Amino acid sequence: MLAQKCYNAQKEYFTQGFGFSDISMENTLGIILIGLTLLVALGLGLFLRRILVRRLKRTVLDNWLIQTFGVVIVFPPLIVAAFVAAIIWKPIQLSASWPNINSLFPIANLPALTLNLVYALLLIALGVGVARTARTLIIRGLGENRIDINIRTLVGRIFYYIILALTVFWILSILQIPIAVPAAFIGILTVALAVAVQDILKDLVAGFYILIERPFHIGDQICTTDGGETYTGTVEDVQLRATKLRIVSGEEVTIPNSLIFGNAVVNNTSYNERRATLTVSMPEAAYLKDETVGQILTVLKQLESVTAKPEPRVTLSSITSEGVVFTVRFWIANNQFSTVTEVMCALHTLLPNAELTIKDAAGDV
Repeated sequence: MLAQKCYNAQKEYFTQGFGFSDISMENTLGIILIGLTLLVALGLGLFLRRILVRRLKRTVLDNWLIQTFGVVIVFPPLIVAAFVAAIIWKPIQLSASWPNINSLFPIANLPALTLNLVYALLLIALGVGVARTARTLIIRGLGENRIDINIRTLVGRIFYYIILALTVFWILSILQIPIAVPAAFIGILTVALAVAVQDILKDLVAGFYILIERPFHIGDQICTTDGGETYTGTVEDVQLRATKLRIVSGEEVTIPNSLIFGNAVVNNTSYNERRATLTVSMPEAAYLKDETVGQILTVLKQLESVTAKPEPRVTLSSITSEGVVFTVRFWIANNQFSTVTEVMCALHTLLPNAELTIKDAAGDV
């Protein structure tokens, strides 16, 4: 008896609260048809997704964007199935029950809010996919024009973040969020970050300058200073924050771009010729005023590795009781460091009693 009363009470609650009548054979058949309709629509959507994804993978689109389109293509069959289900489920009965259902979820304009959230999720997926695809296409397109890889990466990242920013503002407009709120938050966050990471910002600004102006390229040998220490090496990478050098001793040194930007940089590979300087010290008795300088110049001009233009020069630097000192300057081709050794050997053969010292090795470090 108690169980029967509980059953009658539950039946009366659902009947009066939601407008449902006794479950009849007709309603059971309608539920079965709605389930079959949804299953057929889902199967059709997955089939269309498989075909679309397979074809889009042959294009230049990013995989993220391809998968987003694959999800979107599933919705049209489901929307059609929802209309069919509404027809099967008797729209009058559904509309009569809607006020009671809406009372369980007291949200103003629930359908519009749900639709806006769906739009926002789709825009997030599409925005990220479009941004990644644009970045890939820009890097690939600039690569065909033989533009430096650092410039290509920089331009690709700029367009990537621009597209993401436009997507965020679009989502804010759909959700009807005032732009002033995120703009004020971004402003405060920017000021705080600028104070906290001002050294990093200096490196970033200097990195932009180096990438755009290109005072040196990857593969060049440069000399620069960092806190009084001089580094000479080959440029291996130029990033936004730092430049990596492979110094002559073999180690890799990472130098912040702000230090390179604020100090003198010598590019050893910018020109085809380099000048070397030697100091020749000899006894005064061995010095012949009318012959010694000419003999040194003749030896230098006979060496093929010494460039004819500019011509080599020999200057008398000093004459003391201890001897005579000459400064010998000559030009060699870039990276032909063995020329200095050849000149030293030739001058030692000519002047066996002289002391030879390298003053400038023409970049041979």
